[in-house]
Amino acid sequence: MKKIKWSIMALTIVASVSGAFATAPQHDCRTDQQYYWTGGGFMPTGVWAVNYLCDASSNTCTYTTDGFGHYFPCRTGDYRVLPAITNETTTKKKK
Repeated sequence: MKKIKWSIMALTIVASVSGAFATAPQHDCRTDQQYYWTGGGFMPTGVWAVNYLCDASSNTCTYTTDGFGHYFPCRTGDYRVLPAITNETTTKKKK
């Protein structure tokens, strides 16, 4: 009976530790510098929802890098550049 009790206790401990690792927060690639594929290389994207958006699609929109030339998919969609927003008071010439 003691062997069964210890076996159940050991399984409970293993299950709880495994569950703790499975629910640990994962790295969010969206907080890293994003790059997009230009057809000949990768370029920095800018700021999400300010300089670009990813339209709904199954394609890869942006990538992140490990710093050693390897790029990994991050956001899905089609890369779309947003028009620049300018402040009219800074663009008008002063008299």
